[in-house]
Amino acid sequence: SAEKRKAMLDELAMETLQEKSQHKEELGAVRLRHEKEVLGVRARYERELRELHEDKKRQEEELRGQIREEKARTRELETLQQTVEELQAQVHSMDGAKGWFERRLKEAEPGMVAGACNSSYSGG
Repeated sequence: SAEKRKAMLDELAMETLQEKSQHKEELGAVRLRHEKEVLGVRARYERELRELHEDKKRQEEELRGQIREEKARTRELETLQQTVEELQAQVHSMDGAKGWFERRLKEAEPGMVAGACNSSYSGG
């Protein structure tokens, strides 16, 4: 009966060792799957992060380009504004000169009409 108990204990020990070994293998497989999943998630995260950085850089460059264009347009508009102001000043000056000439013409017209009349009489 002692041999029977020893055989039962040996069998129980063997079963325990097998279960423990199987458990270790399963645990190793679970850890391996977990590591693979973590690596996959990390790789996807890093790829998405890299894409976001690239998008950000591209958008920054686009905005810098727009700012450069706007600055160039602003400089052009300032130049055009200056030209418009100069032309307006010339027009104002010409209007003044036109008014002066119109006044001189009105002042001279009576004398010209009288002179024209006198010359037509002396010719006849």
